[in-house]
Amino acid sequence: MPASERWREWREHWHLALAACAGLSLATVLTSTFGVMLEPMQQELGWSRTELTTGPALIAISGLFLSTPAGYLIDRWGSRRCGIMVVLVTCGAIAGMSLVSGSMWTWWAPWSAFALTAAFTANVWLAPISAAFTASRGLAIAVTYSGAGISGALAPMIAEYIVQNHGWRLAFVALSVIWLGITLPLVLAFIPRRQEQHRTDAAGEPADRDSAFDGPSPREGFVSPAFFILTAIALIGMAASIAVMLNLVPILTSGGLSRTEAVAIASTFGVISVVGRLLAGYLVDRFEVRRLAAVSMIVGLALPIALLIAPWAFWAAMIGTACFGLTTSVKVNAIVYLTRVHFGVRRFGLFFGAISTAFSVAVGGGPLLANYVFDRTQSYAPVLWTMIPVYVLVALLFLSLRREPPAWGAKPHAL
Repeated sequence: MPASERWREWREHWHLALAACAGLSLATVLTSTFGVMLEPMQQELGWSRTELTTGPALIAISGLFLSTPAGYLIDRWGSRRCGIMVVLVTCGAIAGMSLVSGSMWTWWAPWSAFALTAAFTANVWLAPISAAFTASRGLAIAVTYSGAGISGALAPMIAEYIVQNHGWRLAFVALSVIWLGITLPLVLAFIPRRQEQHRTDAAGEPADRDSAFDGPSPREGFVSPAFFILTAIALIGMAASIAVMLNLVPILTSGGLSRTEAVAIASTFGVISVVGRLLAGYLVDRFEVRRLAAVSMIVGLALPIALLIAPWAFWAAMIGTACFGLTTSVKVNAIVYLTRVHFGVRRFGLFFGAISTAFSVAVGGGPLLANYVFDRTQSYAPVLWTMIPVYVLVALLFLSLRREPPAWGAKPHAL
């Protein structure tokens, strides 16, 4: 599409992308700071890392049962109503983690509330973005997901400062208040009540081919090869990535780096990932998405290889983290983009919600398995070794997707 069409989309919808970015930033505050909170909580409460990681594991249980219904509700109720609920419950859950006592139930309760909202994320923010943007869809998705990078850059430093000076309990409260004050006003101001179902160009024609058709019916879509491939990519690819991202600080300190160095690298990862997401969005709009995603998976192997070869070297960890941060977002952008291409906009919430089930299982199961391995072996090396074949497999799965989806009967939208 011409550059003028891309500029027109951004002039009309930049505020929507800003609000969606803030929503994704809030959604990833806990994953960005979990590694910072892990050791001080372990010292005070006396729990193992596996026990602490049972909190995030509740996201997997919730996602199995709620991600697809959540996608249906977003399609039916709209992203604004669902988004307000997500912001309020998420911030309440983060603040509630400051009340943890010696009982595991006090840890599971706020995580259960967070898991409920996780079933709607990132679908609730991506549904209006996918409907509003066509010519610049890849960049719009990247801007939305850059919210995760912003959290990754800022939240660990904020959390570490408060932990060192006031304790981890106040850190949870502060993070909740800060992100509530930023996110809720943007959602109230800029997320529309109903996302557009159709986009047209200046001539009044459908803005792109896939928005002109319903796409597959639920029965057709859920048995299509593309659905199974994208779900597999989301499950195993994200499980490996999140297992490392969530535990990056303890992984680095277990390799011999100081806590200060590890937190600095984790914050740098957040900054680099923002750059990587925007770069990924630019490239996705201009290059063949499957191949781009496959190449990004291979480049992302720099992190586990660097940590396995020289776990004590700050420079090696920084280079590996930089490569990982620049490329890891391509995988997520590609999944969202390809879901839109293969399944259309009309039922985007339903299909992406179903694929998000795998995301939820990955977020909950990946870190839990990684910390179980650490508790048994006192090392994260087996996790890093596992990343290598998993990333190669995910690259091959991306390449196995068809370049163009089936016509699905080319049924026009019902107006």
